[in-house]
Amino acid sequence: MSLIISVPEAAATPDTIQFKLVLDGIIQGEETEKVLPTCFRTFQQISWLHAKLKKAFPAVVLPPLPEQPMSAHIDDQDYVERKRLQVSRFFEKIMGRQELTHHADFIHFLSSDMSPTQVGRSSTSVLAFLKFNRVIKPNTDRGFKSYKASEIIEGNDQDTFHKHQIYILLQESYYGFIAESLNDLITIREGLGDSMAHMGDLVIETTQSKYRLGLGLKFDARDAQRNLDRKMQMLGLLMDELGFVFTRQGKEENMKFGDVMIEYKNSLDPLKVVFNARTVKLMEYVEQLKYRNKKRDRADKLKLRLGMNHPEVKEVIDEEIVATGLLEDSKGAFDACQEKVKKEIQLFETQKSKDLQKSIKDYVNLSIRYERTKLQNLEKTLGEMQQPMVKSMPFMYQQQQQEQQASAATSITTLDDENDSTSSPERQKKRREKKHLHQNYKELQKPLQSSASLPTRNKKNGGNDSDSSESGTSHHHHRALSRDDRISMSASYDDRLSTTNWLNDTSSK
Repeated sequence: MSLIISVPEAAATPDTIQFKLVLDGIIQGEETEKVLPTCFRTFQQISWLHAKLKKAFPAVVLPPLPEQPMSAHIDDQDYVERKRLQVSRFFEKIMGRQELTHHADFIHFLSSDMSPTQVGRSSTSVLAFLKFNRVIKPNTDRGFKSYKASEIIEGNDQDTFHKHQIYILLQESYYGFIAESLNDLITIREGLGDSMAHMGDLVIETTQSKYRLGLGLKFDARDAQRNLDRKMQMLGLLMDELGFVFTRQGKEENMKFGDVMIEYKNSLDPLKVVFNARTVKLMEYVEQLKYRNKKRDRADKLKLRLGMNHPEVKEVIDEEIVATGLLEDSKGAFDACQEKVKKEIQLFETQKSKDLQKSIKDYVNLSIRYERTKLQNLEKTLGEMQQPMVKSMPFMYQQQQQEQQASAATSITTLDDENDSTSSPERQKKRREKKHLHQNYKELQKPLQSSASLPTRNKKNGGNDSDSSESGTSHHHHRALSRDDRISMSASYDDRLSTTNWLNDTSSK
């Protein structure tokens, strides 16, 4: 049964991120009875495991360790999710190597002997209570060791490995360029999203002016103006929603595609270490070959000059025999190392092909899903705009509403002070009309809303939309918000479209 470690959850603590690890399968080895099916490990403990495996298996291409969480971003849920995916891919590659999963340090990592605040084995007295600021030393050995054998080495496939080295260097640059290009694309798209959100604010602001053209408008013209303002509100909400979608798309693309490119760019460094190990074995083999040849040449010369039975010749022959034995050992170590490197190359290429195909598929699916979301928002807005004009109360700007309301309130107050017994029937009728008009103006007193003042769905109130703030100041505040603040305030497009005040006013009439 293949072992699988999944990382379904991650939670941020004040100083680091803690990951939930779920083991599916049974590990064969010592102390396996202490292995936990579910455990919680910090990033520093995962870093300790990576360092131990790297030291124990220098000839194995280990997956790169994700970057240490930054305390400045530790409260960002998207950042925590991004780290969870990185750690999940790390363990997915680890579990594919049986020699790694059976190592004692790996078993200790999953056992109950390692507490949530401990880094390393307790027997080594390396306790790190809340030692989360430990600096991880960067890998400085990132280049190839160059060596060309002057001797003819049997079984040395030097030309093939030289081509492999060129291929690795090209791949490293390609993955880096892909990640940079994706970051540039995301940055440009987020800039477009910001511009669209700003455009949405400006569009909504056009419906909030307290001034009007001319001395007055006919009833039909005012009704048309009100419907135009309604459509302008829809367009503003659409622009704000598209800006939100652009930002979310960039975050997910980085999580599922950009990070994979960076991981494989960094995974080429362990592959270089394996290549360098082969170069070191080749250098040792060549040096041993030179030493053996030197002893052989000396023995041949002494044989010709002193003869086979001379003690010095016998001594040199014995030295040649010892050097030949050492040469065979060195050749065996070189051949074994070269075969190991070939195996690591094959495993690396197989895993790389699988991961890159999955990441490309995820990228395509993400693009299709977000483009479909954009299209649905556009179609929904177009459908709402194409609805027939709704007959309602004549649209009045805020200044006119205030003047009419003040006039109606003054008239009603004056009529209240009069004696009902002395009022004429015509005055009573006029009083009832003005009172009814005053109630209608009171309903229309609420100003039009900007995208920042629209209700936001939150978890505390069970998903109910909260009342919006006054729009007179909300749209200016919205323009000063950062991108992340606007994302956290943004409700879904359907919620905001269905709860706008202007739509309720028009439908009620």
